[in-house]
Amino acid sequence: MLKGDAKPASGDAVAADHDGLATAVPLIPSAGRPVATLSVMSLVLTLLVFAWAAWDHHRRVWDDARDQVVDVTHVLEEHAGKIFSIHATSLRYVERLVDDAGWQDIATDHRFYDRLREIWQASPELEGLWVVDPSGTVRVNTMQWPTPVLDVSDREYFRVHLRPGAGIYIGQQLRGRLSGAPFLPISQRMETLDGHFNGVAQISLRPDYFIAFYRSLFSGEPKTMVLIREDGALLLREPAPPDGSLQDGVFPQLIHTAEDATGTFTLTSPIDGVERLYARRKVPDLPLYVVYGITTDSIARDWQRRALVYAAVAVPASLALMLVAGIAIRRSGDLARADRVLRQANTMLEARVADRTRHLDQALAEREVLLRDTHHRVKNNLQVISSLLQLQGGMNPSLRPLLGDALRRIQAMGLLHEQLHRASNVDVVQLDRVIAALTREIDNIHQGEDQRVLEGQPRRIAVVLDAQPVETDLSASVPVTLALNEVLSNAFKHAYPDGRGGTLSVCLRREGQEGVLIVADDGIGMPDAATAEPGRQSLGLLLIDAFTRQLRGRYTYEASHPGTRFTLRFPLGQG
Repeated sequence: MLKGDAKPASGDAVAADHDGLATAVPLIPSAGRPVATLSVMSLVLTLLVFAWAAWDHHRRVWDDARDQVVDVTHVLEEHAGKIFSIHATSLRYVERLVDDAGWQDIATDHRFYDRLREIWQASPELEGLWVVDPSGTVRVNTMQWPTPVLDVSDREYFRVHLRPGAGIYIGQQLRGRLSGAPFLPISQRMETLDGHFNGVAQISLRPDYFIAFYRSLFSGEPKTMVLIREDGALLLREPAPPDGSLQDGVFPQLIHTAEDATGTFTLTSPIDGVERLYARRKVPDLPLYVVYGITTDSIARDWQRRALVYAAVAVPASLALMLVAGIAIRRSGDLARADRVLRQANTMLEARVADRTRHLDQALAEREVLLRDTHHRVKNNLQVISSLLQLQGGMNPSLRPLLGDALRRIQAMGLLHEQLHRASNVDVVQLDRVIAALTREIDNIHQGEDQRVLEGQPRRIAVVLDAQPVETDLSASVPVTLALNEVLSNAFKHAYPDGRGGTLSVCLRREGQEGVLIVADDGIGMPDAATAEPGRQSLGLLLIDAFTRQLRGRYTYEASHPGTRFTLRFPLGQG
């Protein structure tokens, strides 16, 4: 066949040589326009991916900020609730002391003063305790003995209780007339048996205690913590004024601004004019709110700093893509290389998204570590307090019985926080494990050094434990643990006198939405007055009554012939 008869292959051009014969020549199509179009599309796609990643990260940063303010506000609300609830119980205890002592000789009764000092010394956040008679005259305070004549009838914390039904009153900051230091007043109306006004019991809290606690949590960060009354009256705020002036004012916006679905709200602070993302929680059973906020500028700066990382990847990738596209217009072979660069850029962006997911997991882990560290620190602080009390008992043998009771209560709290520190889920308390550990601990305290145990014989008092799995939250587990500590300690000390033996049983079970704790002994039993309504015979019974009220539960002491049976029923928490 002649060359002129050959059929050119697809994509080839036909040219004539100098002999006039047709020759197949490869045709290289112009890649300029397709590559330019692809380059523009790739650049737009890169910018869109960057814009989407920046938007998605912006959403994630705000979601993280909302989660943080909600979680921190919950922690602060629990702290404030415990502080104020404990001192509300102290006020009721002071009222009972006043009922027992009477007004006639109370100012010269040193035993009454010593009891108030015990409460004051046990709480570092207290400035002082004050007992005011119906005329507004301070009869006893823990700052000076004997108490000087002082009229506080003009103070709001006194005047508000002239009308019945005021309940626990938390006032704005005042400056002490004796010390000159600022304080937060908490007061309660005292009444006679027939309901008439019988004076006021008042506790002064140190604002600097709360300020130091808040600063220890978030030192140097652009955050604010506020304690505010339900009518909008400002009680305490961190950051505090640098000149040490009193914090006052009424800011109802912090209470009445509507929250979104996440439980947060954005508001320009009426205090300092700074816009913040806030969350608030009401302290249960008290006219008090805790508000925590982060400046929106700090959230924006956090997003901008991290968005620069995306830009640092996207901008060089876009410039490289444009350079590769310019070369590819002249050399079609470079198109494949440009494709590889684009794929590499997409891979890098996907890696950044995956990295952000890891950061979210890390943030959740850090929150859990923070809660575990909080329980660990509380446990260590309670251990320090126990050591100090033991040292005090060693120096003052006459105080050992009283300090021994306090040590057991502190050890019960420490044991609970140790269990929370070791738990796999810090938001749920395995109450049965706490009950079992506390029972063993109290058994060892009372019988661990018994001569029979040292000689390998059975213990004088056999402890039988039947704890079914029960889950609850921290707010319910604390009073249950402390109530069990009181009941078990009382049984070991009083149910088996003169070396008697017997069996002491502890049972925990769940009945519907309630937890049931039963402690039964076969000892000598309790007096009839103790098995009736909760009375005032001992601090232990007063504490059990207070813990039961805190739980919104109910308890009974019953004679079981032989021995005594204690039953505590309480609603389970959110666990």
